[in-house]
Amino acid sequence: MAVTRQEAVEAQPELKGNLGLFHLFFTVMAWNAPLVIVFAAIPIIVGYGNGIGAAGAFIAAGVVIGLFAIGFTRMARILPNPGAFYAYITAGLGKKLGLGAGLLTLVGYFAAYSGTFAFGGIVSHQLFHDTLGLPELPWYVWGIILWVIVGVLGLLKFSLSATLLTVFLGLEVLVIVIYDISVFVQGGAAGVISAEPLLPSNWVGGSVAMAMLFAIGMFGGFEITALFRSEVKNPSRTVPAATYMVVIFATLLYAITSWAFINAAGMDDAVARSAEDPTGTVHATFLAFGGKLLFDISSALVFTSTFAVILAGHNIVSRYLFNLGADGILPKQLSKVHAKQGSPYLASLVASLACLAVNIPAILANVDPTAFYAAMLGMTSLVLIVVLFICNFAILAYLHRHGRDQFSFVPRVIAPVLAAIGLGICAYLAITNFNALTGGSQALSTTLMIFLGVVFFGGIALAALYKRIKPDVYARIGRQ
Repeated sequence: MAVTRQEAVEAQPELKGNLGLFHLFFTVMAWNAPLVIVFAAIPIIVGYGNGIGAAGAFIAAGVVIGLFAIGFTRMARILPNPGAFYAYITAGLGKKLGLGAGLLTLVGYFAAYSGTFAFGGIVSHQLFHDTLGLPELPWYVWGIILWVIVGVLGLLKFSLSATLLTVFLGLEVLVIVIYDISVFVQGGAAGVISAEPLLPSNWVGGSVAMAMLFAIGMFGGFEITALFRSEVKNPSRTVPAATYMVVIFATLLYAITSWAFINAAGMDDAVARSAEDPTGTVHATFLAFGGKLLFDISSALVFTSTFAVILAGHNIVSRYLFNLGADGILPKQLSKVHAKQGSPYLASLVASLACLAVNIPAILANVDPTAFYAAMLGMTSLVLIVVLFICNFAILAYLHRHGRDQFSFVPRVIAPVLAAIGLGICAYLAITNFNALTGGSQALSTTLMIFLGVVFFGGIALAALYKRIKPDVYARIGRQ
């Protein structure tokens, strides 16, 4: 007896869950690692970007991402498919581009997930050896400990990971807010808070291009609200609400903290100090305005923030593997769901093993962990900006075909077109300044760029091959 398309869709494996709005919001924000952004990204934007206008870079980036989110959330309401970018680009631009973008996105998230173990090893050493006085261990020993813990949590119900991420992020945000309030109450280094960082005339100083490139990268991951669609309550409302919450909250948090940091470091000295010693300058302002207790707590929370990034990354990669397995692009076994835990346990196990396979050669080759982390994170930044740009056109195309009777012209056309301009500029900057993102040589950047190109166009070629030899698999691409 013939199986209808609806029956085939319903028969596909699907993850189940009961996540609420705040669980989803905190999971996405944990991937952003706000405290790591405060200690690392903000001083870099001040020192090497647009100087005292750093807050403006975050506001501008938030506006661009917000414009994208308008179309993204409209599409989320009428496209029930799980899979986030993979599903959205397929639905809007076709299966070939969808698979190419899906594999590219998987590689982008995997690069951050696997590369952050190196950074996790570094901050673990700083906390447990330098601060707590425990025996000194190589960074990779701490990294392996984190790998084991995250691997076990990935096999269990996602609600447990979501709860941990909620707690960790809540503590991070509390520390950042206390720091901001302390700076504002004490008037910064001058004793009086200056509003100059908020003046648009200061937003265009220095290297605006670099500032925007780094700032927009700090919003990465907000789109994964749609990736967990099948695991949340009332996804048609929860996914859009969580997306807007992340964009608005992140914009305000980073802009306000940039303003506070510049005043804390001194209006006349912030740029020079940040360029000379980015993280050290933030440390100094935390000590000066928050005291040793807040500084020690923040140092500990940089560790938990890094752990949260790894845990969130593991769950994201597992779900991309699950969706690609469910469609038959990758082995079908990856779409198996644990009967008791409801987790994509085989996809989770493969994600852990793949991560180990990437890190072991770096350890054996004695690669500098900071350089390894920078290169992997640079790949993630480039991938997510480019995929955002592609997805924006998929949204335009999909809403033109399916949303004309449901949405007005502004969210359906105007917002995506304006987003395309901003994202297009950022994609161009990311490609032409890729070596700045990776922190490495031009040769390394070129090699990584070629690798990403092979993944993207390889996905397109694979889809074309499936169309010829496995039409049933081709029909399922994009969780169709």
